[in-house]
Amino acid sequence: MSATIGVWTDYCELLCLSEDNNHIDRDQMSSIVIKSDDFANAGERAQKMRKDKLSTKFQDVYTHVSLRKQVLGSSYPFDINEDDQLYLKESERTCQEKLYIFLLYASNLEYMKSVHDLTSDFEVVCLMYMRKLFPSMVFKLFGSSNGNTKLQADDVINDIKLSDRIINLSKFITVSLNPESLSKINKHNHGDGGLDLVGVRLMGDDRKSIPVIFGQCACSYDQWSAKQQSISDRQWEKYLHIWETSIQTYIFIPIWNMNSEKKYEDDLELSRCVIIDRQRILFLADDSFVQNLTSI
Repeated sequence: MSATIGVWTDYCELLCLSEDNNHIDRDQMSSIVIKSDDFANAGERAQKMRKDKLSTKFQDVYTHVSLRKQVLGSSYPFDINEDDQLYLKESERTCQEKLYIFLLYASNLEYMKSVHDLTSDFEVVCLMYMRKLFPSMVFKLFGSSNGNTKLQADDVINDIKLSDRIINLSKFITVSLNPESLSKINKHNHGDGGLDLVGVRLMGDDRKSIPVIFGQCACSYDQWSAKQQSISDRQWEKYLHIWETSIQTYIFIPIWNMNSEKKYEDDLELSRCVIIDRQRILFLADDSFVQNLTSI
């Protein structure tokens, strides 16, 4: 019951998608929640009190559905009909509507275990977004774990070992290496060190000090805030001479991070990063965002 209105609205949208006809009303949603573990062992009086709270919660959800519709316009695939049902619009799905549903799934991986490649595809969406936001910059994904088969060689820094990728990263962003720290990386480390995406603006020469962007893609409601630290100067100055340039950091989340007042759910969660959430991704989305997904 303490979850944010964004989490509750996501959950109700997922319940709508789980219905055979993609229609669901408040009574149906309430019945599903009441059967959950959080409610199952409650006494009769407690159950009644919680049902009353649920009624208020679903009213808030419907208000938030209207807000999402207002903010996103035709990109939002859900609506509420005259029978008080939340439903998925039946018209032919636009790329933005498909992308909304994809981002909804990527925000709720705990329910989506049967849908593969969501995290890999979300990284690709972030790559497409940054190329659209900064068309004069060159962006690549960092790491070897992305399973999207539509990626090209120029889309990734794709060495197997983390140490090798950091060497190529230093060349890409034109900063010097710290060989002593690099030598301490386990030769079997095939991870990404917390860096998912990197971008540079070439300046017409081979000198150091060029615009650089580091990005982290995080799908978890609970962990995205902490993951901002993985792309901080403190994290990467161990391996690279970060002081030779200035790096701007971005955190990408498929989550709807907007409360009923159209503000962030919690400003204090932001930590020296530009945040790109579901609404901002959809604001720039075009067909290429969906065409490059393998899980769609």
